[in-house]
Amino acid sequence: MSERNKTDFVRFEELFWNVTREMGRMWKQVFEEHLPGSQSHLVFTLARKGPLKMSELAQILGLTAGAVTAASDKLMNHGYVTRIRDESDRRIVHLAITDEGREMLQQLRAVGRTKMSEAFSHLDEGQLPMMIEVFEQAAVNISIMKGNE
Repeated sequence: MSERNKTDFVRFEELFWNVTREMGRMWKQVFEEHLPGSQSHLVFTLARKGPLKMSELAQILGLTAGAVTAASDKLMNHGYVTRIRDESDRRIVHLAITDEGREMLQQLRAVGRTKMSEAFSHLDEGQLPMMIEVFEQAAVNISIMKGNE
């Protein structure tokens, strides 16, 4: 790597960390207003993976069963998740996102996307596909580094 490339990469690194940190804060602020603490992670996981047992959800999120119960109780009070008893074993309880929960997620994502669009409003039509390509390749490289491919 040439000296110029090293200098450019250091600048890129600084900007990358600043942008991702600040965008992360913006997204967190959008979600924390409606889904504080682990509630947003719980709802996202259920939206992505479908109904899960409380123990599975706790393991995925790295939370205790009590923390999942507390968060899910709050989400149930808002109508965002529901408990479903297993047909074959009534002792087993699954959590599932409701239609109202999916709608709320869509609304919050729209707010977050608006903020993200504002942050990247300077991009012209040719730059966004280039950014997508750069980040897709970085995602592949990270997956390879983690040994997933």
